[in-house]
Amino acid sequence: MDREQDIPFVYENGVLRPEGPVDFPEGGRGIAHIREVAGPGRSTMSAARRRALETIRRIAASGVLNSGGRRLTRDEMHERG
Repeated sequence: MDREQDIPFVYENGVLRPEGPVDFPEGGRGIAHIREVAGPGRSTMSAARRRALETIRRIAASGVLNSGGRRLTRDEMHERG
């Protein structure tokens, strides 16, 4: 039987400690998919990283990327020349 559940935990001294009761058999084995969440007054991402990601998203949404460099010929792009 496959079991799947979200279990909030705190990582302390190398151990994942559940914040509440866990519906899992004693001695049972499983795989944890860990996702960091922000706590009260705490962001998981720095302001600089957030600005950088927003810039990347804006460039991607525009569909235009101009590196300002020299444009390669078709032969140069395909290493024929």
